[in-house]
Amino acid sequence: MKPHGSLIFPMLIAATLLALIFHPAQAASMGQSAAVASAPAPNRALQFARKNSEAALTSKQGRHYRILVSVPANPPPKDGYPVLYVLDGDAWFGAAVEIVRMREYEKLAPTIVVAIAAPKRAFFDLSRSYDFTPPGSADPDFEGIELGGADEFLNFIDGTLKPWLRARHRLNGDRQILFGHSLGGLFVLHAMFKSPESFAIYLAASPHIRFSDSAILKEASAFETNPKRHALRALVTVGALEAHPNPALVDDYRRYYTEHPEAIPGQTVDAAIADLFHDDNTFDKPAETRALVERLAKSGVNAAYVQFDGEEHMSAAISALNRGIPFALRPPGKPETGMPGSAHNPATH
Repeated sequence: MKPHGSLIFPMLIAATLLALIFHPAQAASMGQSAAVASAPAPNRALQFARKNSEAALTSKQGRHYRILVSVPANPPPKDGYPVLYVLDGDAWFGAAVEIVRMREYEKLAPTIVVAIAAPKRAFFDLSRSYDFTPPGSADPDFEGIELGGADEFLNFIDGTLKPWLRARHRLNGDRQILFGHSLGGLFVLHAMFKSPESFAIYLAASPHIRFSDSAILKEASAFETNPKRHALRALVTVGALEAHPNPALVDDYRRYYTEHPEAIPGQTVDAAIADLFHDDNTFDKPAETRALVERLAKSGVNAAYVQFDGEEHMSAAISALNRGIPFALRPPGKPETGMPGSAHNPATH
């Protein structure tokens, strides 16, 4: 069947363009005037590329950390790169980098990602229990585990890590962002309450509010009268399925433990499941988290709450990064960031 006459001219144009693409010598023969008139095409292969590196830093107390850094290939904005600091680096660095890269493609500022990780390269290292918990912490679920090093850890970030990064990159001091999940989310709240000037934006994902008899709520009370509370922004998020065990997730663990009994030495599958997924009918994590954010917003803090339907504790961290990064990089007050204390936003999915 012959092509319709109206299609012949566009087809000829397309054929000519393909010839120019795949036969550059022919394109050059079209004359110097065309070459002068045409600007060189940008190297799109590098446009959203990033350079990742790893370094080792030590705190004044002698605690060792691996620092994972991802820097955009694109030059910094006129005020310098925003910086996203990510806790539990071995768990969340990769996801944070890809989300930042995607948001850069969608016209948000190119951003440096800096993740703090433990030397052992564990997905979650036991050292987080010390680094992320406030001084004086005590909790029966952490019996025999060292706690209470959050202030030392914050001093390491402010006094060692930040100067190290500033010496190597042009940074925007007004766009410093802190992200943490679970105990890391608890640390984000502690840092905000104790040192609100350390960061401009605080992203607390699924914070462990009940840890150490909900001591973080006492810190919140003191923060509500701190004049510096007005200068920052906070996003606190939680998965809707965090309050009680998700049957599908329980089945995932049951199948794994059945196939890998070496993962639970000395325990039956049922006993391991019961220990891991103890269900407290009085616990409503989304409601408790929302109540804290409403309380902060009422005191004048620019704080927003988002609940992710269908998300469990771990998966909610990815949703929190996906929501938190644009929250941090966009100007404040955009509708998609959620109203302070809002209980649910279906647009998160």
